[in-house]
Amino acid sequence: DVGCGIGGTSRYLANKLGDSSKVTGITLSPKQVERATALAKERGLNNVDFRVMDALNMEFDDNTFDLVWACESGEHMPDKKKYVEEMTRVLKPGGTIAVATWCQKEGAISAKEQKDLNFLYEEWAHPFFVSIEEYGRLMAGTGKLEKVREENWVKETITAWRHSIWVGVWDPWIVIWKGLTTRAGPMLWWKTIREIVTLNRMHKAFASGLMTYGMITSKKAA
Repeated sequence: DVGCGIGGTSRYLANKLGDSSKVTGITLSPKQVERATALAKERGLNNVDFRVMDALNMEFDDNTFDLVWACESGEHMPDKKKYVEEMTRVLKPGGTIAVATWCQKEGAISAKEQKDLNFLYEEWAHPFFVSIEEYGRLMAGTGKLEKVREENWVKETITAWRHSIWVGVWDPWIVIWKGLTTRAGPMLWWKTIREIVTLNRMHKAFASGLMTYGMITSKKAA
C-alpha cells in the first residue's frame, strides 16, 4: 500500500485477503506509522505492517509484491514518472498495479481553470495533478506493464466531498472543544473554515470536469 497514511486501505486489504496474505503499508510519516500500527492491533490484524519509506525510492527488492496498491497518494508525488516506475519495479511478473488518484482533465487548461487548480495545490500542498490518460501513458511507458485500463470514477466518489463537510457540521464538538481548550484556539476554527471552503471547491472542480477521479490498473508482463 503505497502512501498508506494511517493505514485505512492497508487494514481493508489485510482483512479482505485474510491471514494467508501479508500486507505492507509505507508512508513518509513516523507518526502515521505509529497510528496505523496501533489501529491494526486494535482490530486484531496480524498480517499487516507499516514502514517509514519514500515511495519514490523504495527499499524493497525487485519483484517483491503480487499486488501494488496506491489510494490517493499520487496527488502528493512530485515525480509521477518515478512513482509509477518504482511501483512497477517492486511488482512481481504477472502481478497487478491499482492506482486510485485525483487527476485533472486531459487537454488545454484555461486561465480560470489554472487559477482554480493553483488554489487546490496551495491549500493542500499538492505539487501538481496529471490526467488519467497521462497515468496510462506512464504505465505503458515502463515497457513492463500491459493491459492498462483507465477509468473515471467521479460518479462513484463525488458525494464524498460534501459528505465530509456535513460530517463536521453534524458533529462539530471536537473542533469546538479543541478551539476552547488548546493554545491553537481561534486559529483551529479558522483552519476548519478554510478546510470547508477547500472541500467545496474540490467538489465543484470534480463536478465541472476540471478534476477527474482516476482508477488506473495494469498487469506486469510475466
